[in-house]
Amino acid sequence: MSGGHWEYDDRKLESILLMIAEDEKVQERWPEIGQVFAVLSVVLLKISHDMDWDLSFDLSIRDDRSFQNAAIGKILEAVMKVAPDKWFSRGKWATIQAIQERIHETGLSSNKEMV
Repeated sequence: MSGGHWEYDDRKLESILLMIAEDEKVQERWPEIGQVFAVLSVVLLKISHDMDWDLSFDLSIRDDRSFQNAAIGKILEAVMKVAPDKWFSRGKWATIQAIQERIHETGLSSNKEMV
Protein backbone atom coordinates (compact mmCIF):
# COMPACT_ATOMS: atom_id res chain seq x y z
CA MET A 1 0.00 0.00 0.00
CA SER A 2 1.29 3.43 -0.90
CA GLY A 3 1.53 6.35 1.43
CA GLY A 4 0.06 6.37 4.89
CA HIS A 5 2.69 8.33 6.78
CA TRP A 6 -0.09 10.33 8.45
CA GLU A 7 -2.53 7.42 8.54
CA TYR A 8 -4.28 8.99 5.52
CA ASP A 9 -5.48 11.85 7.73
CA ASP A 10 -4.56 14.37 5.03
CA ARG A 11 -7.94 13.43 3.54
CA LYS A 12 -9.52 14.82 6.71
CA LEU A 13 -7.90 18.16 5.97
CA GLU A 14 -9.45 18.15 2.50
CA SER A 15 -12.85 17.20 3.94
CA ILE A 16 -12.79 19.90 6.63
CA LEU A 17 -11.74 22.60 4.18
CA LEU A 18 -14.52 21.60 1.78
CA MET A 19 -17.07 21.44 4.60
CA ILE A 20 -16.22 25.02 5.55
CA ALA A 21 -16.14 26.18 1.91
CA GLU A 22 -19.54 24.71 1.16
CA ASP A 23 -21.23 25.82 4.39
CA GLU A 24 -24.34 27.86 3.64
CA LYS A 25 -23.49 30.60 6.14
CA VAL A 26 -19.94 30.88 4.79
CA GLN A 27 -21.34 31.14 1.26
CA GLU A 28 -23.69 33.94 2.37
CA ARG A 29 -21.23 35.95 4.46
CA TRP A 30 -17.76 35.18 3.14
CA PRO A 31 -18.01 33.61 -0.32
CA GLU A 32 -14.46 34.57 -1.30
CA ILE A 33 -13.04 32.95 1.83
CA GLY A 34 -15.09 29.87 0.97
CA GLN A 35 -13.46 29.84 -2.47
CA VAL A 36 -10.02 30.03 -0.87
CA PHE A 37 -10.82 27.07 1.36
CA ALA A 38 -12.10 25.11 -1.64
CA VAL A 39 -9.03 25.70 -3.81
CA LEU A 40 -6.69 25.06 -0.90
CA SER A 41 -8.39 21.72 -0.26
CA VAL A 42 -7.25 20.55 -3.70
CA VAL A 43 -3.77 22.08 -3.65
CA LEU A 44 -2.92 21.03 -0.11
CA LEU A 45 -4.08 17.48 -0.75
CA LYS A 46 -1.80 17.19 -3.79
CA ILE A 47 1.16 18.60 -1.90
CA SER A 48 0.58 16.45 1.18
CA HIS A 49 0.18 13.42 -1.10
CA ASP A 50 3.64 13.99 -2.59
CA MET A 51 5.11 14.54 0.87
CA ASP A 52 3.39 11.42 2.15
CA TRP A 53 4.75 9.28 -0.67
CA ASP A 54 8.25 10.58 0.01
CA LEU A 55 8.03 9.99 3.75
CA SER A 56 6.59 6.51 3.15
CA PHE A 57 9.44 5.68 0.75
CA ASP A 58 7.10 5.12 -2.23
CA LEU A 59 8.74 7.92 -4.21
CA SER A 60 11.51 10.35 -3.45
CA ILE A 61 11.57 14.11 -3.58
CA ARG A 62 14.93 14.86 -5.19
CA ASP A 63 15.40 18.37 -3.87
CA ASP A 64 13.55 19.43 -0.73
CA ARG A 65 14.12 23.16 -1.24
CA SER A 66 12.87 23.09 -4.84
CA PHE A 67 9.87 20.96 -3.88
CA GLN A 68 9.04 23.32 -1.03
CA ASN A 69 9.31 26.39 -3.26
CA ALA A 70 7.14 24.77 -5.93
CA ALA A 71 4.53 23.84 -3.32
CA ILE A 72 4.44 27.37 -1.94
CA GLY A 73 4.16 28.68 -5.50
CA LYS A 74 1.14 26.45 -6.14
CA ILE A 75 -0.52 27.64 -2.92
CA LEU A 76 0.17 31.27 -3.76
CA GLU A 77 -1.10 30.89 -7.32
CA ALA A 78 -4.30 29.17 -6.18
CA VAL A 79 -5.10 31.85 -3.61
CA MET A 80 -4.26 34.69 -5.99
CA LYS A 81 -6.71 33.34 -8.56
CA VAL A 82 -9.62 33.79 -6.15
CA ALA A 83 -8.40 37.08 -4.65
CA PRO A 84 -10.19 40.27 -5.70
CA ASP A 85 -8.91 41.73 -8.99
CA LYS A 86 -8.62 45.22 -7.47
CA TRP A 87 -5.77 44.04 -5.23
CA PHE A 88 -3.47 43.73 -8.24
CA SER A 89 -2.35 47.15 -9.44
CA ARG A 90 -0.55 45.64 -12.45
CA GLY A 91 -3.38 43.26 -13.23
CA LYS A 92 -4.21 39.95 -11.60
CA TRP A 93 -3.37 37.67 -14.51
CA ALA A 94 -0.16 39.52 -15.30
CA THR A 95 0.93 39.03 -11.70
CA ILE A 96 -0.03 35.36 -11.68
CA GLN A 97 1.77 34.80 -14.97
CA ALA A 98 4.88 36.54 -13.61
CA ILE A 99 4.90 34.18 -10.63
CA GLN A 100 4.32 31.16 -12.86
CA GLU A 101 7.23 32.25 -15.07
CA ARG A 102 9.46 32.72 -12.04
CA ILE A 103 8.62 29.23 -10.80
CA HIS A 104 9.26 27.79 -14.26
CA GLU A 105 12.50 29.76 -14.80
CA THR A 106 13.98 28.55 -11.55
CA GLY A 107 13.10 24.93 -12.29
CA LEU A 108 10.67 24.68 -9.44
CA SER A 109 8.04 22.52 -11.10
CA SER A 110 6.98 19.86 -8.59
CA ASN A 111 6.78 17.31 -11.41
CA LYS A 112 10.54 17.57 -11.75
CA GLU A 113 11.11 17.07 -8.05
CA MET A 114 9.75 13.54 -7.73
CA VAL A 115 11.81 10.57 -8.90
